[in-house]
Amino acid sequence: MEKESKNKSFLIWLEDIWEEIEVQIYGIIGAIFFFCVIYFIFQPHWMSPIFDLFSKIKLSVG
Repeated sequence: MEKESKNKSFLIWLEDIWEEIEVQIYGIIGAIFFFCVIYFIFQPHWMSPIFDLFSKIKLSVG
C-alpha cells in the first residue's frame, strides 16, 4: 500500500508539471498569433523589420 501511494503522488506531480508546461506553450502560441494578427490588420512600421528578417532567412533542406 505504501508503494501504491508513492506512485500516485509521483503521477500527480508529473501531471501538475505537464499542465504548467501546457500553459506556457499555449501562452507562447497565443502571443505569436496575437502579434501576427496585429501585423496583418494594422501593419505597424515597428514590426516590419521582424518580418523582413524572417523573409530573408533561408532554410536549406537536405
